[in-house]
Amino acid sequence: MNILVIGGTRFIGRHVVHKLLEAGHTVTLLNRGISNPGLFPNLTTIKADRDSDDIRNVPELRRTWDSVIDLCAYYPKGVDAVLKVLNGCAGRYIQCSSVSAYLATAQEDPTPILHEDDPLRTCSEPEATDTTMSSYGQRKAECERVAMAQHSSGIPVIILRPSLVFGAHDQTDRFAYWIWRAANRSPYILPDEGLTITRRTYAPDLATAFVSAINSHQALGNAYNIAETDPLSFRDTLYHLGNHLGTDSLRFGVSVSSDFLLKNNVAPWSDIPLWIPKTNLLADTYKSRKDLGFVSTPATRALAEAADAFLSEKRTPKAGLSVAREQELLRLTNSV
Repeated sequence: MNILVIGGTRFIGRHVVHKLLEAGHTVTLLNRGISNPGLFPNLTTIKADRDSDDIRNVPELRRTWDSVIDLCAYYPKGVDAVLKVLNGCAGRYIQCSSVSAYLATAQEDPTPILHEDDPLRTCSEPEATDTTMSSYGQRKAECERVAMAQHSSGIPVIILRPSLVFGAHDQTDRFAYWIWRAANRSPYILPDEGLTITRRTYAPDLATAFVSAINSHQALGNAYNIAETDPLSFRDTLYHLGNHLGTDSLRFGVSVSSDFLLKNNVAPWSDIPLWIPKTNLLADTYKSRKDLGFVSTPATRALAEAADAFLSEKRTPKAGLSVAREQELLRLTNSV
């Protein structure tokens, strides 16, 4: 099939492109040509910024695409502009959204189990153009609504909602924060004994789901959660990472309460990636398993592959608390 991938050269994108090529599809990229421009030298790249250029003046888009995979749907206006240009040219449009689009992720709920028909966040006009992460979930929800508005009168639409995506080439370093601590054999903060669960999404599994969505008639007009089938707690995650790395990493984890961390201005998710105080984040995946045949990679294998990929780069992660700040907090708890 002839596939247009919007994005395609950073994290999720390169996994998707590799899976498409493995499946024998013809891939064209649409991106700004900024991130890793030489990554796929044998592929045609249409250079444009869909959020600032007049996308209507890109004639290369006005051709027949069997499917369009949008990995850069961050702003509603950009989604609307692309869909209007592609109307009549694309067999289907598959958008990468996020579980952050769910209203429940913005509410206090100790165990939100997210289902595809749950309500999404609202998005105000200022939020629709806001460039900070504080509006990320709102913008993702609005991007979905813009796309679905086209489904009945324009291009058939499929939405995929991953959770926290991890794996090789992740420029955010959110999961690398934990890999580095598992490898380092030094005391680290383990919030609330590591008992909370955040259901993650392994990048190669998400890429496989996009390839499956290309061929699924049942999926048209639907949204799907894409996440690991058997989620692990922080504690179990660190155990398996330490077991793979031979570091006994769980032994170095120091349980620190959420109340203490919040009192000392430690920000959930940004200072300690994946940590949401006293909250489990679970996404139901029955629908994606039924309609897309989704199967997640066994957790121990996914963790091992992600750890090996990051540690091969021989660097410290950019995300989360600095080592100095973490050690300062541990001293305040009399743990070091």
